Amino acid sequence: MRTMRNFILMAAAVALLGACTTHPNVDNSKKDSLDTGAVVERVEEIYTTVFNVYNEEDSLRNLDIHMENGVYERRADFEANFCSGEWNTLLKKVNEIDSLYHQNEMGFWDFDYWIMGQDWHNLSISDVKFVEKIGPWVEVDLKLHNFDKVTPLCLLMKLEDGTWRIDDFVDLETGAGLKEDMKKYIANETAEAKKK
Repeated sequence: MRTMRNFILMAAAVALLGACTTHPNVDNSKKDSLDTGAVVERVEEIYTTVFNVYNEEDSLRNLDIHMENGVYERRADFEANFCSGEWNTLLKKVNEIDSLYHQNEMGFWDFDYWIMGQDWHNLSISDVKFVEKIGPWVEVDLKLHNFDKVTPLCLLMKLEDGTWRIDDFVDLETGAGLKEDMKKYIANETAEAKKK
């Protein structure tokens, strides 16, 4: 399973590396017709909202106090309010597969994509910048701070119903895009299930 996952991650990295890097030959003249400041503000708003919950839970946890309506209880709200329809459809399918075929196992998710890790402390973002428009998406890069680690992250944002939503999270260190990984995981798991 790990070999297949590594293969999937490598294929996704190759596919998305081109989408989330600066392209010297890309014509960015179309970004003038786009309110790039609004996209950056939306990303900052999303992460401020999400990280306020994570950081509050972390503070309370350090005092041995359980937080009602914390991170795990609010996750569905984060996804519904801040992620695209396609992201949510894929996420639902991945979670359904894992609940059917990988109970008591790690399944697809071995980390939390909001924090790019498994645990968190002193979460924040910095250096949020609009990079370019790519078809229906806009690329926004940022630095995600968790503990003392800084992860360069690319978000592919999509305008849905007048609101900018996250359509993909891409770790710029690995080039791995999570949306493509989910699609391949679903395809592989569905094929495996048909063999049984």
